[in-house]
Amino acid sequence: MNRKFFVSAAFMALLSVTGCASGRIHEKSYLRAVSVSGNQLVFSLFNIDGVIVGAGDDMHSARRSAELIGGKPIFTGYTELVIVDGEDSLGVLGNMLREWKLSPSCRVVCSENGEELLRSNDAELLIGITDQAVKQGIAPPCDIIAVLGELCHDGQAETAELHSDGTVGSCVIR
Repeated sequence: MNRKFFVSAAFMALLSVTGCASGRIHEKSYLRAVSVSGNQLVFSLFNIDGVIVGAGDDMHSARRSAELIGGKPIFTGYTELVIVDGEDSLGVLGNMLREWKLSPSCRVVCSENGEELLRSNDAELLIGITDQAVKQGIAPPCDIIAVLGELCHDGQAETAELHSDGTVGSCVIR
């Protein structure tokens, strides 16, 4: 009898600690790539076509603006690509890593027009281009941890630069 009780109790405990309920995954938008230029954020999400533009007085209000437009909270833990314009990169990336809980493998690239890149290209293509540029030695490793480490140590970091014509170079962000 004790054995049946423990097996039943273990089974009930297992049922009560299962992961996501089936409907909860649809209650959020999942960020794949984001372009940051000043206080304007352009979001490319896994579960929608196109982009959402959020603007505000700071990154927090810009994100909230995009969540209102998209109608769902944005989960940032799976973000694969951040495109920066090179301005205040340490502050922007530090805030994103700390507040948004970005993955350590999230890539950081620079572009003069990140919004246009995300509007005219699939995020997966941009991520693939970045990975190939790193593998071929055209660009340095550009995961967020490496980039932030350089920014903290040297005040600048070298990363991949994506151009609208599909070419990749290297740039220095501060």
